[in-house]
Amino acid sequence: MTDGTAAPEKRKMREAKRRRMDRASAEDREYLRRRAFAGRVWPFFRAVILLGLGFVIMYPLIYMISCAFRDRMDMSDPTVMWIPRHYTFRVIKETMDAMDYWETLWNTLVLNIGCSLVQVFSCALTGYGFARFRFRGSKLLFGIVIMMILVPAQVISLPLYTQFRYFGIKGLFSLNLIDSRLTMYLPAMTANGIRAGLMIYIFRQFFKGMPRELEDAAYIDGCGPFRTFVKVMLPNASAALLTVFLFSVVWYWNDYYVSSTFFTDTKTIALMLTNLDNELKLNLFNDPTVQISPRDQIVWKEAGCLLSIAPVLLMYVFLQKHFTEGIERSGIVG
Repeated sequence: MTDGTAAPEKRKMREAKRRRMDRASAEDREYLRRRAFAGRVWPFFRAVILLGLGFVIMYPLIYMISCAFRDRMDMSDPTVMWIPRHYTFRVIKETMDAMDYWETLWNTLVLNIGCSLVQVFSCALTGYGFARFRFRGSKLLFGIVIMMILVPAQVISLPLYTQFRYFGIKGLFSLNLIDSRLTMYLPAMTANGIRAGLMIYIFRQFFKGMPRELEDAAYIDGCGPFRTFVKVMLPNASAALLTVFLFSVVWYWNDYYVSSTFFTDTKTIALMLTNLDNELKLNLFNDPTVQISPRDQIVWKEAGCLLSIAPVLLMYVFLQKHFTEGIERSGIVG
């Protein structure tokens, strides 16, 4: 519609609206005025609310970036709030050296990605079993799965430590698996890893929503239950697989408690970030007893936090679309 024809149309609409107002009662006119006023004011308030929520959510990340690229002296300058007066990459470099960042990152990826892949498959297989097969004791076992969600890891940490410290069959052999990646891989392979109960529940709900005709067609073609699961069900569960994989990666990435229980030498991002204070004293001052003021420590700690979350943020940027679709289709919401 051109501007020449748009102006008469707008005049006609205003004239029709004026005639409706003239024919309406006083109560209806007041209601229409309030509605028109609310229609003009609400977008402003909505923008203010969204900007406020966005600032609250983004505040930690903005402050983290601001502190990571400023000099220590800026922390004592009351005029410096968000924009550093002295930009520097020295703090990032010192923090990376203290964390032994690249080796730590490699160790974390090997442990994280491997456990996540293994756990996704084992939890998908377990969830499929609960969704499609009925057997004696299935409700009891699924109740145990729910307990895995409710019971914190601290409750079973001591029995797990004892199990891996004296792993084996009594009287035949005994192995010490402490400081071995098997302490993380073995639970993941048996669908008992970090937050495995929630993953099993997600897969159970997802597979229950899939049509049984897919399996019936596979059975007619001669596939057994396991082959049907691998060849038919898994390819159709890509959304749930990706969603659970991303959840598993984040949980393993941020885990400190379980890792600190089984590891004393293995370096992970979470463990190095927790011990960053001591590592900085050794690398920067070569003295573990030196006292650093809390205000001066902020720049290194914020740099460490930024380095810790950067790989996860990068992963989310590239997989955001698939992650959102997976949440919608996996039954987590709705």
